[in-house]
Amino acid sequence: MNSDQQKIKSLLTKLVEGQEFKIKPATKEQIDIFTQRAVDNNVDSKVIQQLVDLYEVADFFNYEIIIGFHHCDDLTIFEWWGDKELWLGQRDFNTLRWTNNKFCLGDASTISFSADYEFDTLIELIEGCIKDIDKANYLDQQTK
Repeated sequence: MNSDQQKIKSLLTKLVEGQEFKIKPATKEQIDIFTQRAVDNNVDSKVIQQLVDLYEVADFFNYEIIIGFHHCDDLTIFEWWGDKELWLGQRDFNTLRWTNNKFCLGDASTISFSADYEFDTLIELIEGCIKDIDKANYLDQQTK
């Protein structure tokens, strides 16, 4: 496991700590399908590698209302490639995508909620999602 995969695993494991939640990697076949589609669509190799790092740790990871990734072999990822967007996942109204050389958290109609939700790396996107989950949980605790 490389250092980025270790970081992803650490972030996701800590996020679901204390809950019955299984983090399951994609199969080699699923990753090969994703990689071939990405190469065929001329996706930047650095982006492909970051996504493969995620999928080798956690495929179809969904948690709370903010973070949700598609299966790595889901064609939906490439649905908006004509606009040079990878639709990485969706959870409730939140959308995870890669576009304009950024990993973004937004909704279906906006690339990102603001520049604060545009990240250079996938790990930074995951950290940003966790920050929002923590904030939502904190606010929820304040209303109880």
